[in-house]
Amino acid sequence: MSLFTEIIEELKYNVGYRKRLMPAQKELNTNAPKIGEIAPDFTLHDVAGKNPVMLSDFRGKKPVALVFGSFT
Repeated sequence: MSLFTEIIEELKYNVGYRKRLMPAQKELNTNAPKIGEIAPDFTLHDVAGKNPVMLSDFRGKKPVALVFGSFT
């Protein structure tokens, strides 16, 4: 299986998974952003910890992916 095919299959799975979760999400936390809504703005610092970066700085310009975890 090619990398492209693997990525497409993963995306299909993720889309289906989110659709199945949408009804449950409404019951779990009514204050949480809903799937498809604009994310609330927040500020983080760059990797050096010096310059603040706001999520809204990227709105309409670039896609943003937040990854929490370790890549070691």
